[in-house]
Amino acid sequence: SERALVLILPTNIYITFGVATVALTIFLTIFMPPSLFKILAGDGSTTPLAHRKTQRQTTTSVLSFVAFFSLICTGIFGPRDPLQNLLPLTLFTVWWICLPIFQVVFGDLWRWINPWDGPVHMAFKGESLANLPQKFGVWPALIGYCLAAGYTLTDLAPDDPDRLAKVAAGYWLFTFIMCGVFGKNWLHKGEGFTVFFDLIAQLSLIRYRPFGVRFPGQAMIALPPQGVSVAFFAVVMLALGSFDGLNETFWWMSQLGINPLEFPGRSAIAWQNRFGMGGAIVFLTAGFAVCVWIGLALIDHTASFKNLFCRLALSLLPIALGYHFAHFLTTALVNLQYFLAALNDPFETGAALLGWDSFYVTTSFFNQHHTVKAIWLTQAGAIVLAHIIAVVLSHMIALKAFGHHRLAVISQLPVAAFMLLYTVFGLWLLASPVAL
Repeated sequence: SERALVLILPTNIYITFGVATVALTIFLTIFMPPSLFKILAGDGSTTPLAHRKTQRQTTTSVLSFVAFFSLICTGIFGPRDPLQNLLPLTLFTVWWICLPIFQVVFGDLWRWINPWDGPVHMAFKGESLANLPQKFGVWPALIGYCLAAGYTLTDLAPDDPDRLAKVAAGYWLFTFIMCGVFGKNWLHKGEGFTVFFDLIAQLSLIRYRPFGVRFPGQAMIALPPQGVSVAFFAVVMLALGSFDGLNETFWWMSQLGINPLEFPGRSAIAWQNRFGMGGAIVFLTAGFAVCVWIGLALIDHTASFKNLFCRLALSLLPIALGYHFAHFLTTALVNLQYFLAALNDPFETGAALLGWDSFYVTTSFFNQHHTVKAIWLTQAGAIVLAHIIAVVLSHMIALKAFGHHRLAVISQLPVAAFMLLYTVFGLWLLASPVAL
């Protein structure tokens, strides 16, 4: 229903109280004792495990590669409908939508199931032709991540099974070759999705050594600054996630001079969306950097801008993940049903691999007031909670950087204002009608 029923909900009231909740969180960070934030930050034992290979990881990675190769074959030889073919359903729904959520709950699952680690180890035995220069940071990964986002957001048919199979297979082969040249380190420096999952893993709620539950993002507090490229990657994650929602709205269509009720198709807005992606990245990066600089200027610490920008950019990760959950929740509710149906009969031969003779996909929850309200409040709650976590994280980072509560509070006022405004934007975006 393209959010038609959402328009009859009292979204203005929900948005007002959501923003007020984030504002209250900012207010509390000013008056709460610093000792509380030090407890939340942990004692350093939460530092993520190093990227090291084990025999079990090699085995699970090889199994993941076999599954990936099977999906490529399904994309080429299976049904032409993206909602009946396992390749787009698995990549766009199970992997891209669901795995980041599992990653933040259970920790770094990607290092166990990425489809390169095992094949690279078996083929190259840890050898490489060259070392990736340290100065490159994760810039190669950022470029690859942006190109992948460009494909999904602006390609005319990104979920066409045959087209997607060729793109995915080519990407896997390119990454495999680069791992042969630069070693496994390429995954954590040059492969965009591995860097994405590395960053998401820093928000993990579970700590394994010693086992326990921790505050989301606690792991990143103990880490040294991870470099400008990593900071940019975190900001880009939020920028692209936000634009992914913005480019579907009536507002964006009006900026392009298009009647959203007569949408002409993706080909008519492909280049506009590409420029929009670039503009979102530049605008958000510049805006956040200015807020960090103003905060440092207020306490006369502008000399530490680079160090604090690199640290505070990671506090945007919860917001990026909250947007990811909220934006894709409705898609997941439908496409996971299609995934189960395709898994039951992957080649439309009448097979019933899961034991179901028939499987019906329902979307009735989009046409009932009480279910639409529950879905929207879940999405809005995720966005508000993400901003609350981000506010607390940014304050803990500043407190660790300056060691003084007053300096941390003053330096974070512009960043807190940025996050408050972004809460308004996120909830408005969630309540806006869409044309796609």
